[in-house]
Order: sequence, then structure tokens, then C-alpha cells
Amino acid sequence: MTTNPALLGGTAGVSTAALAVAAHGAAGGSIPTNPAVALLTAVAVGVGIVGAGRPRTSPAALLAAGQLGTHLVLSSLTDGHLHLSPAMLAAHAVAVGGCALLIGIADRLYAACTSVVRRVRAWRPAITASTVLVPRIDTDNYIVRSFPSGISRRGPPGARFAVS
Repeated sequence: MTTNPALLGGTAGVSTAALAVAAHGAAGGSIPTNPAVALLTAVAVGVGIVGAGRPRTSPAALLAAGQLGTHLVLSSLTDGHLHLSPAMLAAHAVAVGGCALLIGIADRLYAACTSVVRRVRAWRPAITASTVLVPRIDTDNYIVRSFPSGISRRGPPGARFAVS
């Protein structure tokens, strides 16, 4: 279970897109075109939404589903994408495991940092209002007198010249 579902969903979605593009380039594939990038983004957003909506889902399951989706997108829309091979499966498994481990570490660090911030914010010294009042000098009379008669203090200045 994660301490922040939005953190899980966001990092899983971003990691899915980054891993897909990096793995595709490492496998010798061409640069994804606009339709492939749009579908990769859709898969990454879908993984992020599922991760944020179901915080009990493990990061490894989210990343594995995302890698499967992005692999299908890239293999169907781009040229030069190597289809499933033992080396590619091993690379995907290592990438999913490594990213899931990093997401778990990030979640624990987030929990530790937010607990410290919550404790610091809870401990606030009592601040009382000052009893000394600073006198205010009204400068409206000086400002109005310094403007020429054609310039008003309120609102935008009127148009002096017609725009053609």
C-alpha cells in the first residue's frame, strides 16, 4: 500500500513512458512518430490513472502492464522494433523490477519527509499581534495633485489616438 496514490500513479506513468522510449531506442528501433508518441502518452496516462485510483496495486504490476501496452504500441506503429525475444523479455523484467524498487523507495522517502513536515507544522509557537500601531500617512491628496488634469487615477487610460 502506498502513502500517496497520486505519487504512485504519476511515477508509474512517467516511468512507463520513459522505459518504453529508452528500451525501444536500445533495441535499435527508430524514433517513435507522432501517432506512436500519442499512444505511448495514452498508455502512460492510463497507467497513472489506474495507479492513482487503486493504491493497493503494486508498482511492479502497474509497470508490467504499462510495458506490455507500450510494447504493443511500438511494435504495431514503428519500424525496426524487435518482437519478443528472450533478451527483450529479460530487459523488460529487469527494467520493471528496478523501477518498481525505485518507486517503493520514493514512496518511503515521501512518507518520511511528509511526516517530518507535518510534525514541524504542528509545532508552532504562539504568535500574538503587535499592540504598536504604525501611523498611516494618507498620500492620496499628493498623488492626485501630481497628475495632469487629463489623466485619471482609476481604470486604464483612455485612447488618445484613433487606431486605423
